[in-house]
Amino acid sequence: MNKNGVMAVVVVVVAIVLLGLWAMRSGEQGFGGADCSGPPGIPQGVSHTIAGEVVTITWSPAPPSDHVATYLIEATTTRGVNPTTFVAPGSATSFQRQGPPAVYYINMFARNACGTSGSSPEMVITVK
Repeated sequence: MNKNGVMAVVVVVVAIVLLGLWAMRSGEQGFGGADCSGPPGIPQGVSHTIAGEVVTITWSPAPPSDHVATYLIEATTTRGVNPTTFVAPGSATSFQRQGPPAVYYINMFARNACGTSGSSPEMVITVK
């Protein structure tokens, strides 16, 4: 690499460092992230209905101050072991999925630019 190439790399690295410092100082959580002071609250009003093999999970909308970006729905047939994680947008208040007959253990979380909430109370859902 010649002298001009090395200078270009140095300029790019300095720009990235300065942008990162500006983002930290301004309270932004990454590029384009929402201002927040911590992770969102635990999802509230979480419930479910079953129609055949289709499970619908619903929840109350989060307060705007939580800046929820996504909801995470974890499902497993063995409590606490290798859950499958489904993602719903932060504007959603329901999620629907078809599953074969089994007993499912469901935990739900909310996520924003500052982190992930604690889990909603675990639901045990039996699909027959």
